[in-house]
Formats: sequence, structure tokens, C-alpha cells
Amino acid sequence: MTFEWQRWGYAIRTHVRVVSALVRREMRAHFGESRIGYLWALVEPSLHLAAYLVFFVMVFKRTAPLGTSTALFMMTGIIPFFLYSKVASYISGSIRSNRNLLTLPPVKPIDVVVARVVLESVTYLFVGFLMFLALYAGGIAEAIPYDPLAVMEASILAIFIGLGVGMINIVIQSYFHNWMTIFGMFSFPLWIFSGVWFLPEQVPQPFREYMLYNPILHVVLMFRTGFYWNYNSFYLDVPFVVGVSALLVATGLALMQVARRKVLELT
Repeated sequence: MTFEWQRWGYAIRTHVRVVSALVRREMRAHFGESRIGYLWALVEPSLHLAAYLVFFVMVFKRTAPLGTSTALFMMTGIIPFFLYSKVASYISGSIRSNRNLLTLPPVKPIDVVVARVVLESVTYLFVGFLMFLALYAGGIAEAIPYDPLAVMEASILAIFIGLGVGMINIVIQSYFHNWMTIFGMFSFPLWIFSGVWFLPEQVPQPFREYMLYNPILHVVLMFRTGFYWNYNSFYLDVPFVVGVSALLVATGLALMQVARRKVLELT
């Protein structure tokens, strides 16, 4: 029994060391060697999110169905969606981008996947923190969540859904090399129907019923309940989104194990 615990402990420590080294490598590759590169890693997504806000608030004259701030309402939809989409897309290219490292015995496909999850999640969580802090500094008191636990839970679920989808994408594109182009085409309707710009209560039937099968919509609803004390959506289904996220991660892990040889052919 003691030997088994030692073996598992050694395996976990090795995995942590490998992932830590991969995260540092991904940071250098993604952001460059200079401090400006790391700064740009935060500025670029911040500008991206700010551009969406300006476009929909100033151009489309959107008004918030919750609270008094349109910018805050939009941001509570954009951040969780981007957490999912950026993690999913970044993971999808992890095997192809680390082809040389995967020839080393200590490095496993799951290591490069975990490294990218950690890096992209931390980056966008910190960017989201800065954006909400900027809104608070601009006079929007509601930009500080009244229920941080709900915000954290929604963020974790968004990351897990992105992880599961990303791993499934890795396997699919090992068989169909143009899969990511098709996936990108499907991602745009998902962006539209994930409740980023509206509430499900505003959508008439039967379209609302179909939209509720989208787990990202429930993640956005959960995220918003952490900021709006007077909003408790009747349509939020926590067990559904937890079950879907667990199913996607389990499916992704199983597919990567079953198709391991085919996945490694990408290298």
C-alpha cells in the first residue's frame, strides 16, 4: 500500500513539474521574451472586449435588461463566453503546436493540454478582473460581484466546457484536418445564442426552449446571478450545465486515450 502511494505521489509530482515547464514555455512562445509581450497579452484581449462594448453600446444603442449599466450587462456575458471559446480554441491546437516536445518520454498529450488550459484561463480571468475593476473605477458599483462564489463556479464550468470541447476537437481534427474551419463556422451561431446580449426571458417560444439546450447560456446566466442580486433566472439549470461539462471532459479524455495513436500522428 505504501509503495502504491509513493508511486502515485511520484507520478503526480512529475506531472506537475512537466506542466509547469510547459506553461513557462507556452508563455514565452505566446507572449515573447520581453515584458512588453506579457503586457500585450493583457492589453490585446482587453482592447478586444472593449471594442465589443463600444460597438454594441455606442453603435447599436443596446440597453441593459438588467441593472442600470449596459456595459456591465454586456461584460457579464462576454467574459464567461470568452473563457469557454478561448480555452476551447487554444487547446484544439495544442498537440500540433508541441509536436517536438511529444517525442520526449516524460511529456504526454494531456500535459500540453493542461498547460494551455492553465495559461489561457489565468490570462482571461485576470483580464476579466481588470475589466470589471475598470467599470467599478468608472462609477459602476455593481461591477463588484455580490456573490463571488457564483462567479467562480460559472468561470470554472466555462473552462471545463472549453477543455472538453478542445480535447474532442483534437481527436476530430486528427481524422479531418479541416475540422477547425467547420468548428469556427458553428461557433458564430453559438456566440449569438448564448445570451451574451440578452436574457432568455426576452426570447419568445419555441426558440427559447431550443436555446436552453445550450450549456453556455446557463453558464452566462450563472455568471450574471453573481452580479445582480435581484436576478434569479427561472431558466438556469445548474445540474444540466454541470452534467454537460463533466460529460464533455470525460468524453474528451476517453477519445484522446482511444485515439492516442491517431492523435500523435498529428506530430
